[in-house]
Amino acid sequence: MNILSWFPLSPRRAKAQPPRQPEAPARVPGAGPITGCDLSALDSLTRPFVRDPFYRLRPPFSREAAELSLELASMTYTLELEPWMEAGWNDFSIQIDDTLQSGLTHGSSADGERMRAIMNALKVYRAKSALREHNPVSQVMSALRQRDRSDTIKAVCMMHPLPDGRFLLAIGFMGTGKRFYDWISNFRFTTEDGFHKGFHQLCLYFEESAESIVFPRTAQALGLERLTLGEVFTELKSGSSRFRLWMAGHSQGGAVMQVLAHRLLTDWGALPQNIVGYGFASPTVATGRLVYDPAAYPLYHILNSDDLVPRMGAALHLGLCLEYPAGEAMRVATYGLSALPADVAAREAVAPYMRSIVDMPSFLAHTTAFLQCLAEEKGEDGINALMSRKWATSAVDRMLTSAGDRAMDLLERLFENNRNGYLAITGKPMDEKELASLRAGMRPLVQRIPLRRLMGALVGYSLPAHHLMREQYQKDGAYAYIVKEGLEALKPFIWVNPGGGMPVRRYGAAMDSAVPVALPTAPVRRKAPGGRRSGRGVLMGKRRLTLSARRG
Repeated sequence: MNILSWFPLSPRRAKAQPPRQPEAPARVPGAGPITGCDLSALDSLTRPFVRDPFYRLRPPFSREAAELSLELASMTYTLELEPWMEAGWNDFSIQIDDTLQSGLTHGSSADGERMRAIMNALKVYRAKSALREHNPVSQVMSALRQRDRSDTIKAVCMMHPLPDGRFLLAIGFMGTGKRFYDWISNFRFTTEDGFHKGFHQLCLYFEESAESIVFPRTAQALGLERLTLGEVFTELKSGSSRFRLWMAGHSQGGAVMQVLAHRLLTDWGALPQNIVGYGFASPTVATGRLVYDPAAYPLYHILNSDDLVPRMGAALHLGLCLEYPAGEAMRVATYGLSALPADVAAREAVAPYMRSIVDMPSFLAHTTAFLQCLAEEKGEDGINALMSRKWATSAVDRMLTSAGDRAMDLLERLFENNRNGYLAITGKPMDEKELASLRAGMRPLVQRIPLRRLMGALVGYSLPAHHLMREQYQKDGAYAYIVKEGLEALKPFIWVNPGGGMPVRRYGAAMDSAVPVALPTAPVRRKAPGGRRSGRGVLMGKRRLTLSARRG
């Protein structure tokens, strides 16, 4: 069953601007630079909930909402705010780690507008500079900050008026950045409050800025002296809220979006009908032991079947997943892989192992077995020599360079980290017999294929499938291609807890056991041992679940 079975998509429309070319085409004011969509046409994000075939009420999926969300997720990487300003968005805030540039405004008033534009440009320049972070001393200090807690959150907030007098708050969460310490949170595989520890910590760090993120133009329009993000979050619990929340994020950004949605619904008391979110290449974020119904969240996740990242993180996604079955047309159009026969052969050799990674436990087991095999076959001298060479893939290059000249020390830390993460997610240690079997199967590959080519094959198999855009955001990546060309092929699935063991996927056809509810309801936490709630109190009525939580 595909997405068209219950959410008919509007036909592809003529784009507001031609596809990107090496020479920049004429830009249409207020149009999205990737899809050409109108960034002020927001009706698709505020429509009433509809029932899906799993009997969950959720925001209707649409081409327009997917295109807008792709644009928002992409903008968090580029911080190009001009098209959004032209489309009527205002009150921009940009948070990069512990640096917040809030209250960036624009308008038609001549008085002070030039000075305001200069200050806005300076704030955006500072935010972009923070993303690059070339100063080696600052990089070391920032990396040291990550020892106990991840704080490399990257988010953009902005506000747009709606025709009915309400306002749409947009929050875009950026994925993993280019600085090597941006990756540390991804490798916190243990859990915290039932979530992937790194993603949970990033969300909490963003929430700490809720009283510092301000919306001066929106406050003025509402006759208020001041309006903060925290006040907007608090009002989302009202059925007559003046605000709707729209979130989007790619990769790590899609993970933070899920954790924030959970915290808004359970800790802040927000109503699901006031929230909608779209993730691209979102990792799994939660364990099966925390969430009452992971499919009940008003979130969508567009996933590429070739992409490893959506299989990683924790145990399950929150919301409805839409998987695109990757084919050669997309691979040829967006992956840009080497066609050298030796590289093709290396990718084909690793393909069976990459396909057998279906969830986070299998990823941890395969990674541990591969690294153990690598250490046995190549030895420390060979691995250290590898680390001294420049890699074409910057992410791998940064990771290896940051390890210094003791590769074996890095591997030992990874082994321990993988084992701890596996235990936290599954509740049991890794199976040593399974690891031995995996090593035996991988050993001929490691012996036969030169190490650089082998690592290149692993990177080539995984990274291109994960891209939103590529080549400095001048060409479509896999996810831009899916939104433009592949929405009709998306296949929906949700995560369910089978009553024991790891959560499993249930695709669209298997829906007859779902229980319909009268109204959209907030997901709740299970009872902790001893009969106490593991989170805030939740009342269970005869016909529906009603959230009674209040923020403390």
